[in-house]
Amino acid sequence: MSKLKRAAVLPLVLLMLLLPCKAVFADEAPYRSYTYDRFHNAVPSPNGYLPGAQLFGSDLGVGDLNNPNDLFVDKERNELYIVDTGNKRIVVVDEDYKLVRVITEFDNDGEVVTLNVPIGIFVDKDGTMYITDQAEQGDGRVLISDKDLKIRNIFGKPQSDLITGNFVYKPSKIVVDRYGKIYIQATDVTQGLFCLTPEGKFLNYFGSNKVEMDARKLILQLWRKILPRQAAQSIINFIPIEYSNVYIDDKGFIYATAAASTTYEYQVMSLNPLGSDVLRWKRLDWFEGSNFKDIYVDEYGFITAVDQTRGKVFQVEPDDGTMMFTFGGIGSMTGLFTKPVAIEGFNGKLLVLDSEKRAITEFKLTTFGKAVRDAQVLYMEGRYVESIEPWLEVVKRNANYLFAYVGLGKAYYQLEDYQTAMKYFKLGYNKEYYSEALREYSLIAMRSNFGYIVLGIGLFIALIIVIRTLRRKRVLIKLGGAV
Repeated sequence: MSKLKRAAVLPLVLLMLLLPCKAVFADEAPYRSYTYDRFHNAVPSPNGYLPGAQLFGSDLGVGDLNNPNDLFVDKERNELYIVDTGNKRIVVVDEDYKLVRVITEFDNDGEVVTLNVPIGIFVDKDGTMYITDQAEQGDGRVLISDKDLKIRNIFGKPQSDLITGNFVYKPSKIVVDRYGKIYIQATDVTQGLFCLTPEGKFLNYFGSNKVEMDARKLILQLWRKILPRQAAQSIINFIPIEYSNVYIDDKGFIYATAAASTTYEYQVMSLNPLGSDVLRWKRLDWFEGSNFKDIYVDEYGFITAVDQTRGKVFQVEPDDGTMMFTFGGIGSMTGLFTKPVAIEGFNGKLLVLDSEKRAITEFKLTTFGKAVRDAQVLYMEGRYVESIEPWLEVVKRNANYLFAYVGLGKAYYQLEDYQTAMKYFKLGYNKEYYSEALREYSLIAMRSNFGYIVLGIGLFIALIIVIRTLRRKRVLIKLGGAV
């Protein structure tokens, strides 16, 4: 072969070698996903989500974003709202990320109202917008506008004897329930969320967070009770931790994340209408070292939280908080973050907003992630038989994924095949569920063999009676012989 032909063939050979490699590594990401083994150690796991597009302001047709702080998805119109704080505007795009409009001012009976420091937004089903707008100095406010940008109401710091006069009101994130009650998470507020009437009047503090107690705090509290009053006053008071964000799901349940935590007991909460936390799980391994900045709950109840400290996104199932997927990290590559501040679900994808990158990263489910979610959804819908095949597919893909074994165990438990359920609970190292299945299996075994058990007990009692009778006869014979 001549040198000229070799020169022509070599690029083609290299191209053929490179094309298969691209297909092989299509599921790679700039981070490593993991789950936990039976010893609560992190072990590698296939990716549940992979990064897709990274969207900057220029991609949306609005120029650079500047310190964006919040995302909101209007499900009625399938639109995404981006709170572009530094530019004092709200950017609205459609499902294809095409620009719908940019909101910078409102009409208040002929008077133009502009945004100061917009932080959070909530959009009701009829298009009504609720915007938290902080001030450069002093108290912030909440703007309520209809879809045509006509102001319906503006109210500042709530008025109540429970709120001190020197308190600087910094409303941050906001949600509204189906009855029109407004819940506001504000900076430097430890009493809970502000709960307001639709007109903005203060009702109460909602969902006051717990005081986290560790050994040091317990000892100091003990000293406060022992020491004289004057000395006790010099010991610091312990106050509840404040919230960092708030979210309301389709069922009206309010979820909140804590701004800071030392014991990680109350980082994620689900608040019922009375303001009480109703999550059945609390301290989890994946909480450790986390500072959750935002939370999203989808239509099936799966909880996804973004940790600003490590740049991680965690997705858990709602029943006992078992971690399904984790992804992300700190870095500059697509799929990594520098300062994640918000998360939302949009058209089957997860969107994470990074205020320092000034970009939104889109994450899509992998085939592995879809198999896990499909199996769990089928189980939650009561389709236990149908959930078995997807769970088995998950096990084929990752034999170390304990969540799949527990899922199989739960499915067989509901089908009353307790022996098979015990097998999978054992493989999933779940002692609690294994004990429940064992108890049910034992009860069935006793019921099915009840006749034999009764017969055995009867024969045993009869045998004892015969033995005692024979012993008495022997004693009487011995006594008669002695006489």
